[in-house]
Amino acid sequence: MTTLSASSCYHCGSPVPSNAPWHITLDATTYPLCCPGCEAVAHAIVQGGLERYYQQRTELPDTPAGETLDSDAWAYFDSPEFEAKFRKTLPPGVDSDQLSATLAVEGITCNACGWLIEHRLNALKGITSSAVDLSRHRLHVSWQPSKLELSQLLAELAGIGYSALPFEPDPAQERGRYKKRLCAWRLGVSGACLLGITLLMLFLPSEVRGDLNTRTTTLLHWLPMVLATLVMLFATPPFFRQAIVDIKRGLLGPAMPTALALGCAYLASGYASFFHAGEHNVGMYVGMIALLTTLLLLFGCARSLPILRSPQDTFKGALPATTIRRYPDESERILPACELCPGDRIVVNAGQRIPADGIIEQGASSLNTSQLTGEPLPVSYAKGDSVLAGCQNLENPLVINVVQPPARARIAALGPLVDAAFTGKHLASINARGVHTWSAGLLIITPGVTALWWWFKPLMALDVLLSLLIAGSPCALALATPAALTVAYQQLRARGVVITNPRALLSLATTTQPADEAIASCSDVVILSPQSGRSVETLAIARATQRCIQHSMGMAASISVIALCLAAVGALSPFGAITGAGVSVLAVIANTLRFSHRLSTSNVSTSHLSTSAVKSVP
Repeated sequence: MTTLSASSCYHCGSPVPSNAPWHITLDATTYPLCCPGCEAVAHAIVQGGLERYYQQRTELPDTPAGETLDSDAWAYFDSPEFEAKFRKTLPPGVDSDQLSATLAVEGITCNACGWLIEHRLNALKGITSSAVDLSRHRLHVSWQPSKLELSQLLAELAGIGYSALPFEPDPAQERGRYKKRLCAWRLGVSGACLLGITLLMLFLPSEVRGDLNTRTTTLLHWLPMVLATLVMLFATPPFFRQAIVDIKRGLLGPAMPTALALGCAYLASGYASFFHAGEHNVGMYVGMIALLTTLLLLFGCARSLPILRSPQDTFKGALPATTIRRYPDESERILPACELCPGDRIVVNAGQRIPADGIIEQGASSLNTSQLTGEPLPVSYAKGDSVLAGCQNLENPLVINVVQPPARARIAALGPLVDAAFTGKHLASINARGVHTWSAGLLIITPGVTALWWWFKPLMALDVLLSLLIAGSPCALALATPAALTVAYQQLRARGVVITNPRALLSLATTTQPADEAIASCSDVVILSPQSGRSVETLAIARATQRCIQHSMGMAASISVIALCLAAVGALSPFGAITGAGVSVLAVIANTLRFSHRLSTSNVSTSHLSTSAVKSVP
C-alpha cells in the first residue's frame, strides 16, 4: 500500500492546490484530490465497488492526460471497417453474438492495476470475460456487441486512468521473437547434450565399463553418438544452411570452416562407434561437436545484447497509435494516427507524443525532442512554430495543423532507411572480401597440412584437420566491423545524428575535408540536433570507429595465426582450438564494449578535425 502526505492527491500523489474543492470520501474519511480528472477517476473506482484498489496498490498511477469518459469520442472504433482489422470471432460452439479482441493497455504498474481493470470491466453489462497479461500489458476481452460497444469499453478504461487501444501484432516482431525462442531451445539442447557427454566421459571411462553387464555397456557405447546426433539434427542446421548459401553464391564465408569441422567430427565419431575404433575417439569428437555448437550459439546470443544489436526498428514506438482530431465544429474524436491527412487539426495534450509533422495553431509548450535530436533539455515552442512527429509535449495542450501525415513524417522516412542499412547481411557485407579471402586461404592451406600429417603420422591427421578448421574460423573477424559500426550508430543516434548507410562512416573516417563540408557532401548522414559542433563530433566518432575496427581485427587475426601455427605442428588439440576461437571472439567483444564505454563517458577528441581536405565523401 502507498503512503501519501496530507497535502498529496489521494489518487495520483500530486500536490493539492490550496482550497481545492475536490475530494473523495472512503470509510467516513475525506481525502483531498488535486483536480477534477482525479476526482472523476476516484469516484468511478468507488462507484464500481473497487475501493479496495487503494489498499492493494503498490505504486501510484500515471497522471491522467486528458482522457475522457465520453464514448462518443471513441466512436471511430465502432466503425465496421476498423472492427474488421482486429476483432477475433470466437471458435464454433461459442455464442455467435460474442466477439473477442486483444487490447494494448498503457499505465499498468502492478498487480493492483490488473485487478482494477478486470473488476471494472467484469461489472459492465455485456462483458463475457476479461484477463490482463501483466507481463506484456495486454488485455484479452470478450463481449457482446449488442449490449456493449467497443467505444464504451475503451471509454470506461480511460475513465479509470488506463489508455487502451486494439493491439495489432507486428509480423517482424513476431518473427524476431520466434527466432529468439528457437535459438534459446537450440542452445538449451546443445548445452544439455554437452553436460551429458562430459559427465559420461568423466565418471564412466572405458576401463570402468568393463565391469558392467553387456546391455549397459552397449547403451553407454551408443549414448554419446545419440547425443551428438541430436545436436547435429536440432542445433547445427543454421551453420550448414549458411554454408550452403555461401557455396551457391560462390563465396567462402565464416560458416564454411565451422560446417566442415562439425561434419568431419560427426563422421569420425560415427566411424569410431560403428567399428569400435576406440572409446576415446568417440568421446572426444562428440564432445567437440557439443562444445563447439554451444559456443557458437552463445556468441550468436551475444549479438542480441543491446550494445551489439543491429539498430533495426530504431524509431519503433516513437509515434503514438492514436490521436485526438478536432473538427470544424470544435468537437473532438479519437482515431488512429494513420488516418490523419494534411490539413487536419489535432490536439496534443501534456504527456502525449506528436503523431505527425505540423505547425502549432494554438498554444505554447515545451517539447521533449531527445528521441529525435538527442537534446536532453526541453525546447520551447509557440504558435506558428513547426514541430516534428515523435516529440513529446510536456506542459500545455497544443492544437497542431498537420503538414505531413505519420506515414510521410520525417521520422517515418528515416526508419526504413536505417532498418535496411543495418541488417545483419548488409553489415556483414562491408568486410566480406577480407573474411572470404581469409576463409579461402584457410581452406587451401588445411588440406596440404593435413596431407603431410596423413603421410607421416596418420593417427594425428584428423585431429590436425579439425584443429586447423576451428582455429582458423573467421568468426571473430566477421564480428569486428558490424559490432563497431553498431556501437557508432548508437552513440551518434544519442547525439541527434542518424546514419542511413554504415559505409558512410568508413568513408568519413578517411577524409580530411573540414567537418562541415564533409558532412554536407554526405547524403547518408542526417543531423537532427540543433546544437553546433555535431559535424565535428560525427567525424571524430567515424575515425574512432575505424580505429576500433582495425584494433579488433588485429587482435582476432593475431590470436588465430598463433592458434593455426600451433595446430599445424600438432601442438593444439581440437578442444584447444575451440578455446582459441572463443578467446578471439571475446577479445573482439571486449574491445567493442571498451570503445562504447569510452564514447559514452568522455568527449570525443575533435581538436584535430577542423582542417582541410583529402578525399571526397560519397
